[in-house]
Amino acid sequence: MKLIGFIVFIFSAFGIHAQSVASSNEEIKSKSNQNQFQAGLHYDLITPAWSSEGDAAVVYEFFSYMCPGCNGFEPIMLKLEGQIDESQKIIRVPVAFYPQWEPHAKAYHALRIMGHLEEAHGPLFAAIHQFKKPLRSLDDIAKWLADSFKIDAQSFLSTAQSFAVDTQLRKDKQMAQAMGIGGVPSLVVNGRYKPNFDQLKTSDDILEITDFLLDQK
Repeated sequence: MKLIGFIVFIFSAFGIHAQSVASSNEEIKSKSNQNQFQAGLHYDLITPAWSSEGDAAVVYEFFSYMCPGCNGFEPIMLKLEGQIDESQKIIRVPVAFYPQWEPHAKAYHALRIMGHLEEAHGPLFAAIHQFKKPLRSLDDIAKWLADSFKIDAQSFLSTAQSFAVDTQLRKDKQMAQAMGIGGVPSLVVNGRYKPNFDQLKTSDDILEITDFLLDQK
């Protein structure tokens, strides 16, 4: 009995030690991030901050399907989706800096409203940049969606040209202007912090600073 009690004590002590080490490592990582990332250098402060809806911490991604850099940024967004927790969310904001980008911004919101965004988002990037499909107009996109996903072309077109989508595009433009978005891809965390990609050397740096900023108030 004494031997069993001693073994239980050893394992209990080990568990406490392991928990202590894990907590210590988290504190070290937090302090390291605080020292590593500096406001005005690695990220900019947005004032006044954009007021996010609800209590969830939010990462806004400003992008366009027509932007080659946004296409290249997609693997980072997929990793980011995998690392955020239930109290955090990602909101994508399609921008239309140029008239030729507007059909794709409308397509994003039409697909979202119709419930087809998850299946078509990545393939739309691939169709434009990898397979060089000439998807320049809503009609082009509607035909591609019908051929690729059996999405009704007329329903897509009517949704893309609806008042609801036009209203959302105006809000997107307002958000981009309020958050000082001059190029894409861009991230804004909690409507307040904008990572400076010019100062972040790797995709891991982008993921780390985003995680760090999600914890900031």
